[in-house]
Amino acid sequence: MKRGIKSGWKALAEAVDEALFPSNIYCICCGSMIDRTRPYGLCDSCIKRLHWINSAHCEVCGKALPETYHGLRCYDCMMYAHSFKQGFSCLTYGLYERQVIFAYKYHGRGYLGKKLGDILYDRISCENLQFDVIIPVPIHKQRERQRGYNQAWIMAGQLGKRCGILAAGNWLRRHKKTPRLRSLNPIEREAALSDAFSLTEVGRRRLPGRRVLLIDDIYTTGATVDACSRVLMEGGAESVFVLTLAAGGNRKPKTLQELQ
Repeated sequence: MKRGIKSGWKALAEAVDEALFPSNIYCICCGSMIDRTRPYGLCDSCIKRLHWINSAHCEVCGKALPETYHGLRCYDCMMYAHSFKQGFSCLTYGLYERQVIFAYKYHGRGYLGKKLGDILYDRISCENLQFDVIIPVPIHKQRERQRGYNQAWIMAGQLGKRCGILAAGNWLRRHKKTPRLRSLNPIEREAALSDAFSLTEVGRRRLPGRRVLLIDDIYTTGATVDACSRVLMEGGAESVFVLTLAAGGNRKPKTLQELQ
């Protein structure tokens, strides 16, 4: 009975949310008016402008690789080992991708998460990938209170609903508040994220033997998902795969340039 009441309230909340923020009236990127047939709530112009990863990509992290690039791994993955088994991403992070993600994360447009979750679903459906649980990268409680939501959790919840697979937002926590990572180099990011994540009690009980799909919004060097993956693997996960909405480009690190 309680479960039915809870489901009813959730359905009502979603209906109110849809009434206040209709999901297919305005393009989630440029804001121009669209009709409900447009995929992901994107107008025809913006869906062409976004940098979809449809061809060559790094076999480890999933970053897009230029057609002229020789090799199966991006520069980062040639230099650094990762704790996750394989990564996938939907878009290369550019001007339009930044516009959508910043609106979603920093400007209170949490309702965009369902459309972005649909993008994740279509991307991972292209892969013959087996996973048992979907876990979003957690954010610190203070930052979540300020923002009002965890952007990775909303996307993970929508993905789980589409896949029919458990999305567990309470198995992994971020107990250490870290600085913004955008301005830090890879070594500084790794140091900042050291011991930042841990399993919750329910995570410790239910994780062992599970194949995890870890969700985040942006993949750059992989420091955040690596830190999460280490905790998950140490906690007994069978494997960890990573799926992000957008990934940075295949830029040659300065250390590699110096070696050549």
